[in-house]
Amino acid sequence: MKAVFKSVLDNTDRLAVEKFAGEVDYCAIEQQIGFPELLYSSRITYFLLRDDADCLKSYCQINENFKSAHIWFGPVCDDPDLTIESVRRIVEYYKNKHYWYIGIQPYRKTGYEADYIEYNLSSKIKIDYIIDNENTKSSLEINLDESIEKIWGKFSKGHKSAIKKAKKSGIIVQAASSASEVSSFQQVYVGMCKSRNIRAHTPNEIEGIVSYLTSHNLGSLLLAYGPENVILGGAVFAYQGVSVRYLLSASDPDRRDLPISHLIVYEAIERAKSQQFNYFDFWGYNHFALPSEQIYLVNRFKHGFGGYFTFMMKKMNISLIPYGFLFYKLYNRSKKGLILLKNIHRQKN
Repeated sequence: MKAVFKSVLDNTDRLAVEKFAGEVDYCAIEQQIGFPELLYSSRITYFLLRDDADCLKSYCQINENFKSAHIWFGPVCDDPDLTIESVRRIVEYYKNKHYWYIGIQPYRKTGYEADYIEYNLSSKIKIDYIIDNENTKSSLEINLDESIEKIWGKFSKGHKSAIKKAKKSGIIVQAASSASEVSSFQQVYVGMCKSRNIRAHTPNEIEGIVSYLTSHNLGSLLLAYGPENVILGGAVFAYQGVSVRYLLSASDPDRRDLPISHLIVYEAIERAKSQQFNYFDFWGYNHFALPSEQIYLVNRFKHGFGGYFTFMMKKMNISLIPYGFLFYKLYNRSKKGLILLKNIHRQKN
């Protein structure tokens, strides 16, 4: 096996990676070429693992910051042994670069293969696991191999009523097909985030995400239109191998009387099933949420669709020097503190 690290992919490598990503069962959108640049300002390094015949067997995009590296939902590889080999090669590479720390969040559900990977890696590398909501990825998932009638039957009574109400009110859901529709969704999204006082993607990020997904056939933006042809809400969905991922959504904060998001998600589930996907993934469930928090309501909304809980492999925190993970945390906290002080200073002036 030959491991290669590159700061830029040539056209041959790019085509090989895109083909490989389309053939594996699971490839998170964060590992699709070009997507991380839409959201992250960190430097990207590409890891490629090839066999003796020069066939690509594993890859990932690595986000690099000061003396630290992060892999979100990678390496991309269906074979557990090659996943282990990939992590081993990556750790060795960053040790030789004298990095402090690397964090790896594999995109693999818990189970035999996940246990096998964790056991074999732990016997070779010292790994710190932190069990909290940020580092333990949990989600709700719907099995699309079941009939739509059976899927509907698992919805809560309240969700069924909400979907029927939305349909009776004349709401129609359709895929966005123009820049003006994306712009209208941006306005709804920003308005909703302001009304709830939550952190939002910028309009440029929303435009970039939707444009990337639709142009690469890796996702869609579904919009809910009211009787007067006004966009009331929408949701972005990403295609991840055999799964459709619920990425983000928004609805008009002035139309809370209408269950807009309920109908959008139901239509997305129907579309995912008709497109022969195996799973619909709500991507994220906060088990630590308190009833007073907004995320608690998000949990209730997702849970009402009757999915089952899934858990991802725990994030692996690997010190590359003695106390490397501790140094990384201290540096990260001091960096955040400096940003906070700068913001306070600006506000005073």
